[in-house]
Amino acid sequence: MSQSQPISERLRVLRVVIAGPVTSFRYPHFVQGVQPTYEMPPPSTIYGLICAVTGTFEPPEAFAFGVHFTFEAKFRDLEHIHLDIPYQQANPFQRELLYNPRLTLYLAPEQYAEAFKRPHYPLALGRSQDLMSCLTLDIVTLERAERAYFEHTLLPADYAPRFQRTVAVTMARFIDRRRRPSWGQYAMLKDRVAYPSDEDPFRMSYEPVWVDPDTPEHHGAARGVIFHTFV
Repeated sequence: MSQSQPISERLRVLRVVIAGPVTSFRYPHFVQGVQPTYEMPPPSTIYGLICAVTGTFEPPEAFAFGVHFTFEAKFRDLEHIHLDIPYQQANPFQRELLYNPRLTLYLAPEQYAEAFKRPHYPLALGRSQDLMSCLTLDIVTLERAERAYFEHTLLPADYAPRFQRTVAVTMARFIDRRRRPSWGQYAMLKDRVAYPSDEDPFRMSYEPVWVDPDTPEHHGAARGVIFHTFV
């Protein structure tokens, strides 16, 4: 490898695009009443997806992920749960749902390609009945770039001061086998923003980021990919 093209400037990853008719990402601690949904899959949901396709509990420290997630509309539907206390009864409630969700998932390293081709369990995103289809599956090489843009993605919490249009969220980063969650702070971004950001009031320092060269360019920059871990 030449000095002008160091190995650290390239990263081979698995890129998976899945989609389905509807999904919902439940907020924690809501038991009755309206059940709101996150507008972005929590990291624990992504981990559950990986475990579903492999059929086993994958080591959470073994890989990192980045997401690009969109949906067409948000609506409410009526559901019910059965309560045993004080007596058996059906308890109706409203749940928020996301219509026509589409997830572009980046996984590093790329060893899960075969698992997505032949998943051990059906692909589901959100609830167990929210079945998804795998639209595309390929190995891509991300590049390091000084400029990029971000949209419809999940960012680390410390990115929030750079962009005025992020929403701070607390999400489950990982849920262990005893169903004990560990929590993380994130910045959810739906709009398109430039990186470095012209909106940054603090003029923070900006390091090069990974970009997907296959994405449409915006003002000469490709879409950025931020990787998260589960531990």
